[in-house]
Amino acid sequence: MKIAILASNFIRIPPLPEILPPGSSGSPELILHDIVEELVKRGHNVTLFASGDSKTSAELYWSTKKCLTAIKGFKLGEQTPHELSHISFAYQKIQKKNFDIVYAHCDWLTAPFAPLVKTPTVVTLHRPINRLKKILKYNPSSQYYVSISNFQRTGYPSLNYISTIYHGVNINEYKFNPKPKNHFLVCSRIIPNKGVDLAIKTCKILKKRLYIIGDYPQDKKFYLDYFEEAIKPYLDQKNIIWKEKWVERKKIISYYQQAKALLTPIQWEEPFGLPMIEAMACGTPVIAFNRGSVPEIIKNKETGFIVAPFDKKGKPNIQGLVEAIKKIYQMPEAEYKKMRYNCRKHVEKNFTVDKMVDNYEKVYYKILARQQKIK
Repeated sequence: MKIAILASNFIRIPPLPEILPPGSSGSPELILHDIVEELVKRGHNVTLFASGDSKTSAELYWSTKKCLTAIKGFKLGEQTPHELSHISFAYQKIQKKNFDIVYAHCDWLTAPFAPLVKTPTVVTLHRPINRLKKILKYNPSSQYYVSISNFQRTGYPSLNYISTIYHGVNINEYKFNPKPKNHFLVCSRIIPNKGVDLAIKTCKILKKRLYIIGDYPQDKKFYLDYFEEAIKPYLDQKNIIWKEKWVERKKIISYYQQAKALLTPIQWEEPFGLPMIEAMACGTPVIAFNRGSVPEIIKNKETGFIVAPFDKKGKPNIQGLVEAIKKIYQMPEAEYKKMRYNCRKHVEKNFTVDKMVDNYEKVYYKILARQQKIK
């Protein structure tokens, strides 16, 4: 197929830790990079519209020489007009070329442009849809949508979905480790929704070491206050250890491999959660609150533990996290090792780049078949 892939020009493809905005994970950009490279590898004719400093095996078109985050003086929160200009540039090129499909990673931003060309657009939604609903309702059928979990669809059930496709990891990069060390891990943005403070409280109760990998947004007082009040006072760098800057991927993988479990006490309805499958790919079980997509990703008691998010008083269920960690230590060594093997097998079966791109190819062909019927 001849595929136009449309990324934002906000963050380059693939993302570089040193130019990621504070509090950004770069996960959507990393996922898109994996998809592009695999499609090229499979012999498709792929054109990527992204920032000019992106690195790709596809043909690259750009409207800005550098991604917005690498431009001196650029301020967070001002990216949308630049992104819209970039998308307009892309669709002008798309209109002139004979593409089979446009695949976008820009949430709602492509919706007003998609009807202006004959080539159908399909977009992967990364954010909770209830945040986008007010905008998407103006162009509900101008493009096809891929949800990243079935739960994500609950925010707007009647949207023009074509499929649910789970994220995948390059399984060869995430080496399995059957014998971890005796500490726990949080890998996320340091914001209230991620419940990092709850992970800290849990590990302090149990006197267990916790590594925190991630950064926090610095553009809003709300996030600064959360870090200063709920996180910073507990960072002794001996038992509660924060790796201040976003760590390069090879080192992150090492942290996954060495952790006894990944703690994911989310305080919101997360549409996916890439660190969960990254950890499990290394054999590391996940302990997470039962919110959002968690039941679609974790197999309870097989690849980790799914914990009720609230206690009887309606407060975050820290005791549930404590009990889940205790269960891990109560397991015979052979049973815990089996859980680690289960984690790896679960990812190999459901959450690889190959599986993800297989499903995207099916979506592209499905859309093309529909377009033929319309003609």
